[in-house]
Amino acid sequence: MPKSTRIRNSLRYSFWDGFFASIQFGIVEQFAVPLALYMGAGSTAVGLLNFIRNVLVAIIQFFSADLTGILHSRKKLIVSSVFLAAFLWLPTFWLPLFFQRWRVAVFIILFALASAFNMLPTPAWASLMAEYIPPGKRGRYFGWRGAVLGLVYCVSVLLAGLALYLFKPINLFVGFALLLAVAALARFISWYFLNLMYEPGWRVKVTDEFSFWEFIRRIRVSNFARFSVLSALFVLSVALVSPFFAVYLLKELGFDYFTFTVIISAAVLTTHVTMRYWGRLADQYGNMKIIRLTSCLVAVIPLCWIFSGEPLYLVIVQLLAGFVWAGFNLSSTNFIYDVATANKRERCIAYYNFLTGLGLGVGALLGGFLYRHLPLLWGSSFYNLLLLSASLRLFFALAISLLTKEVKNIKTVRVRALLYDMSGLRALGLLTRELIFRQKM
Repeated sequence: MPKSTRIRNSLRYSFWDGFFASIQFGIVEQFAVPLALYMGAGSTAVGLLNFIRNVLVAIIQFFSADLTGILHSRKKLIVSSVFLAAFLWLPTFWLPLFFQRWRVAVFIILFALASAFNMLPTPAWASLMAEYIPPGKRGRYFGWRGAVLGLVYCVSVLLAGLALYLFKPINLFVGFALLLAVAALARFISWYFLNLMYEPGWRVKVTDEFSFWEFIRRIRVSNFARFSVLSALFVLSVALVSPFFAVYLLKELGFDYFTFTVIISAAVLTTHVTMRYWGRLADQYGNMKIIRLTSCLVAVIPLCWIFSGEPLYLVIVQLLAGFVWAGFNLSSTNFIYDVATANKRERCIAYYNFLTGLGLGVGALLGGFLYRHLPLLWGSSFYNLLLLSASLRLFFALAISLLTKEVKNIKTVRVRALLYDMSGLRALGLLTRELIFRQKM
């Protein structure tokens, strides 16, 4: 079978892998904290959950490239780790129930372990996918893929939240058990499609290998090393508050599971629906231009949570947050694909994920401590946490803007032109001109 046909088939299998993986991620990412709260966790335990999970994911991804080298195959690493993750989801729910006193601690350990295996193949998978897609088409392709699979993710979140809402008056235990069973089944189906993917011939030369400390030492001369470290500090500032939105919504505001799900789904929806749009802009203006703009906008989002706790208002805030995060996440991923050569790409992604994973973990741990010890502002320490997160986000967003540069050959454009295009005014202007022209004819 020709290589082009194999790649085309692999992209189709990859889509179905992503379809079922999105169902799993929608459940385990958005409802891990509600499940921990159901088991009796407080804000400190929620911080520990995110700290241990993210640090373990970071550490295990750190060795991803080395494990691939030992196995001499990216695909072997991908399918074996995904199988282990799928296998662990049910024990993650059931085993803690046998440890009444240590139930939360056992859940945290098992959830972190399952998440680590779930995320271990990310660098290898990204390296493989980057070989399927030519550089000039990555923005549009991953934007399209993210948009479609994001809808699947969003629907899974909505259905999971609806299930908990319906099961709460009956038996919430059964509701959570059902969610974890669906997550496990979806990941097993995802694993099946991953097995069908084609791995092109690939070998890492000794000259392509470099240690983490060699990577860090190049921070003064390496654009990517600077971007990785600054991104880690940026996500640390985000993680100060992000794990605790669920605590705030469910415990402080007292929302039911349905209202909670609608609010978090708003961000999920716009994040993934607008990815194709961001992909076009990234291909046109460059990934770094999008990163600079969206990172500054991300810094504003926490401030919006201060003004009201009304569900409709929070849905609007989340719609805006999802739109901005879509641009940042997609452009960050594509920037890594652009800056690293094929043989070095997996190791670069592993080091980047290691640093950002540490940032997420440390941020969550600090956030859990600060949530309990910051002074009250308008009756809640959560608002002070929002202000701190917003300030640090802006500082590191500006650092990224000043200290990193674009690597693709793209046209030079002013930020004003990008904002004009981003707002949709350019498309509206073209449509208006077209209508006027037709009327004159």
